[in-house]
Amino acid sequence: MRNLLFISAAIAACLASEAMAQSTPDEKIIGLGLRVRPAYEGADSRRGEAIPYLRLYGDHLFARTTQGMLEGGWRTTPYGAWVFGAQVAYEDGRVTNDSAFLKAHRFDDLNAGASFGVHAEGDWMIGAMPLNALVRYRQNIDSDQGAQADLRLTAGIVSRWGVEAGVFGQLTWANSRSTQSYFGITPQQSVVTGLPAYNAGSGPRYVQLGLLGSVNLSEHWLIPWGASVQRLQGDAGDSPIVQDRTNWTINAGIAYRF
Repeated sequence: MRNLLFISAAIAACLASEAMAQSTPDEKIIGLGLRVRPAYEGADSRRGEAIPYLRLYGDHLFARTTQGMLEGGWRTTPYGAWVFGAQVAYEDGRVTNDSAFLKAHRFDDLNAGASFGVHAEGDWMIGAMPLNALVRYRQNIDSDQGAQADLRLTAGIVSRWGVEAGVFGQLTWANSRSTQSYFGITPQQSVVTGLPAYNAGSGPRYVQLGLLGSVNLSEHWLIPWGASVQRLQGDAGDSPIVQDRTNWTINAGIAYRF
């Protein structure tokens, strides 16, 4: 993962002269796509699913999928380079039937839900390259599923021939409730699953690195796309349910810009 980060930094530096222009504040995007992702975090199998593409900003209200998850809420006007806000976000669960491993060990589903939290986001230009930084805290509405915090950096690297591309990196930290609910195995679960009991604590949950962008088809239509690799860290990566610490995800679709 460290090598991937260095490679991405080198790509961004080499292509900065062709840097992706930042979207105008009033540009809105709505669309639908297909994502191929791991059956669960740490799985060695994958599944496909439909996903939305959103970038909707008003004077204060917003809804988007451009920062790694489906979220919406309220934001302030800029304070210099920074904007502050509060959001509600969709949180993925874990479906036993998506994975032969989970089914074989008779795990229960972990229901998808929602989180609420706050964020701070800043935008800068480094030469011709736009840079975005996001710090986000999210507490699951189900308190047993705990809280997570994200640090995400995105840099524009290409804007040419109707192709926009950027590179991003994200570090996500989770408290003990969050890590235990997803990766832990209680003594009672151990009896059912046949796996050893495992108590997962707080700490870094994963590091993620990826590319994202779009291909313009016309003034209003575009193809959004993305690809990422994620590596589990700490107690999350050491869990008995983890078959592969490193997972990849790809997505593409069609969207309308107005």
